[in-house]
Amino acid sequence: MNLKFFNKYSFSAILLILLTGSIIYANTFHVPFALDDETSIVQNAVIKNLDNFYANSSGFEFLPNRCVAYFTFALNYHLGGLDVAGYHVFNLVIHLLTALLVYALLRLTFHTPFFQGQSPRSRVPDQKTPYSTLGLQPETFIPLFAALLFVAHPVQTQAVTYIVQRMTSLATLFYLLAVVLYVQSRLSIRESGGRGQETRKETRPAEGRSRIKFGMMMAGSVLAAVVAMMTKPIAFTLPLAILVYEVCFFQGAWPRRLLCLLPILTTLPIVPATILASGHSTGDILADMSEQTLVHGTLPRMDYLFTQFRVLVTYLRLLFLPVNQNVDYDYPVYVTFFTPPVFLSFLLLTGIFALGVYLFWRTRWVGRVGAFQNTNLSPSSSQPAPHATEPAVRLIAFGIFWFFLALSVESSLVPIADLIFEHRLYLPNFGAATAFAAAFCIMARKFTRPAGEKIFLLGAAMLVLGLGFATFQRNHVWGDAIRLWQDVVAKSPKTGRSNNNLGVALEAAGRRPEAVKAFSRAIEVDPGYYKAYYNLADLYLVSGQPDAALPLLQTAIQLNPNFTEAYVELGAALMRDGRFREMTIFLEKNLDRVKGNAEARFYLGAGYAFLGNREAAMRELDIVSRLDPGLAANLAGMLGLNSLRGVSHGRK
Repeated sequence: MNLKFFNKYSFSAILLILLTGSIIYANTFHVPFALDDETSIVQNAVIKNLDNFYANSSGFEFLPNRCVAYFTFALNYHLGGLDVAGYHVFNLVIHLLTALLVYALLRLTFHTPFFQGQSPRSRVPDQKTPYSTLGLQPETFIPLFAALLFVAHPVQTQAVTYIVQRMTSLATLFYLLAVVLYVQSRLSIRESGGRGQETRKETRPAEGRSRIKFGMMMAGSVLAAVVAMMTKPIAFTLPLAILVYEVCFFQGAWPRRLLCLLPILTTLPIVPATILASGHSTGDILADMSEQTLVHGTLPRMDYLFTQFRVLVTYLRLLFLPVNQNVDYDYPVYVTFFTPPVFLSFLLLTGIFALGVYLFWRTRWVGRVGAFQNTNLSPSSSQPAPHATEPAVRLIAFGIFWFFLALSVESSLVPIADLIFEHRLYLPNFGAATAFAAAFCIMARKFTRPAGEKIFLLGAAMLVLGLGFATFQRNHVWGDAIRLWQDVVAKSPKTGRSNNNLGVALEAAGRRPEAVKAFSRAIEVDPGYYKAYYNLADLYLVSGQPDAALPLLQTAIQLNPNFTEAYVELGAALMRDGRFREMTIFLEKNLDRVKGNAEARFYLGAGYAFLGNREAAMRELDIVSRLDPGLAANLAGMLGLNSLRGVSHGRK
């Protein structure tokens, strides 16, 4: 492969990135809805009418911090209903566009003052590897290799194949777009400043066009930042990421640089403001899963922080060795800083961050006299020139800073119910891919000769192919709900959630005896996981065993008094068991919890009808007719016949 071809024709590099991603994710278009997809998409009435985002504000009020993502779900539903293929195509397009932005941002980075010197024309050609016939040049190799690593890495599957985590990938898309537009705006100023030899008449129009371009690009960057922050709160760090980029790759007097940064810094309050306006805690807003799948309870802040030191090391391991991937990790909680796993993890993370600081300091003067200049002495001093270090080292430092900054929202002092999820690596992976690609390129240029260069290029290609194959295989696991949760249970056998979700998948496939075992196992390993009691009770109920369902539902209510579905199901169990008076007393007592539930009001009306209280039954019929006309017709038939015919259990 001749990388000079990609340097000259960026279209070919773009095509390679698109083809790589498309082939790797070709087996995802029929992956079923999973986990939070059910509550966020399948059962979500908000996304089933685009008017909620146009004619009224209910779509934006549903979750203000993620309204952009929900708007895209509404578009998917409008175009194809609940056909999963459309959702997966949308997710894949987002992933491919994000990979292209990785490529574009790194290509632009090599045009910044750090790499180009004070003047656009001051770049000194690389004299270190004149034998580089394959084009292993940093400005060519690093952007393409990093983009391919980003698009092919298997750790990205949870943010791409898991439909609802479009929130993460879409937020990252706008996040990187904001950075790209900011860099373009800054470069437009620099372009106009490098025309010292032009006449005054020629310079003024050029400067005017440059200012217009700067304004348009900066406005686009701010707009993209706002959209990212309304897609997922992880975009809170975006202004800080741009500040880090400014420090790493631009130069000049800070008052002027701060003026350029000011528009993007004004977006910092958006995420905190929407969190305060929502009335929810920061941890609830940042949580990745809904109540359907959240583990119960959250941790004290310091316990969460100590545990995140270990989680960050796990993330690093997944990036460098993506094996044993898991949808639902059974992750231990650490409550003491000086326990060896936590303390050693802290030392490792501190060392990596310190390495970033050192590499930044080591390259602090690179670029002031031109990129990739390798003279040993500065022109005016007998001391070694500061720019003797390979300038691409700065990209390693930047990648390290980006990695830690991108994880700071979800892996710091704000406790989130779930300790670890792989899709949280989607945005940080840009920093990791950048640092790795830069380090790989530096090693190749430093230690190879012409024959060795071919070996390094072959190694890079094999690495991308290997990651792509692993991603394809991981997507195969996602392709079937039973296969997915069997994989999780094999890796996390002692989590109630994984066993419960395996039971749900088995039940949906009609394998009820196996589902009963899975739900029972969930209760055994996690007696506090209320959803398992509810699902097992529901199986007993549809199997005609209401007496077995009743104690399970009572336990579910004790564990979570706000679990409305359990109250409704308990009412159904009492009715199926012929305990009508008990059922009406129970529902009347808990009317404040079920008053808006059509099924509960139907059971209550049916109970009144059977007990002969026609007036109360007619009152319930009036309520049910407003909530669910179908159930109202059944209740009306019961009242007309004064029998239980027509009663049907509407399973949740």
